[in-house]
Amino acid sequence: MTVLLQATDIGKSFAGVEALSDVSISVDEGQRVGLIGPNGAGKTTFFNCLFGMIEPDRGEILLSGRDLSGLAPHRRARLGLGRTFQRMELFSDMTVLEHLLVAERVRGHRGGLWQDLSGRGRPRRSELDPCEEVLELLGLGELATVPIETLSLGQGRLVEVGRALMADPRLLLLDEPSSGLDQLETRMLADTLRAVQRERGFAILLVEHDVELVASFTEQAVVLDFGRMIASGPTRDVLADPDVRLAYLGDIDHLETS
Repeated sequence: MTVLLQATDIGKSFAGVEALSDVSISVDEGQRVGLIGPNGAGKTTFFNCLFGMIEPDRGEILLSGRDLSGLAPHRRARLGLGRTFQRMELFSDMTVLEHLLVAERVRGHRGGLWQDLSGRGRPRRSELDPCEEVLELLGLGELATVPIETLSLGQGRLVEVGRALMADPRLLLLDEPSSGLDQLETRMLADTLRAVQRERGFAILLVEHDVELVASFTEQAVVLDFGRMIASGPTRDVLADPDVRLAYLGDIDHLETS
């Protein structure tokens, strides 16, 4: 397989406290990789380094061989990085379609600032078509004109994914997408993500506390603990690793790993 993302020896400290210590992760084209670890392990810090929200103190991040050093998040997005956030940033008085329309206009540099931020300038068919296509892929087509505030949490998570997909990413960074969802909603989210990935062909790097989701959804996994990588490899093997089990204090003992 062709390597899409190569992050090598990433290090980051805050006020003398090391948040990441020589973390290296690679993601191949079309692959699904899980990034797991206890609270405070450095997962979100690593995502922020990848997306350009913070700069690492050392290390190298390559996307399809291109060095991302010094590039702002919007420039990384244009190169093929998409991201969702654990805490949803959705506007309650806007519709589902308007959220995607904002992303489409920002990507295409169309409309004035307020139009870009609100999604409420008169939309062109060339803007609507890609939005409607993504909504159909996510099973949200019938909810296009529905205000965000009326959606379930699971539907809101899909809107966030849809907004990220408007940039047509090659690598989608998913930050705790199952947070707050019940088991049924989590399974439905995973099924939808698989279907959309098959259609679009992007890779996924998933930060997730739900180890059962990681076990069923990802092919490879990386485990961080106190900012250090303690295991990496095929997901099933990683989840059977004694060091990983110790880091989780037995939280994954119920998983079948044989």
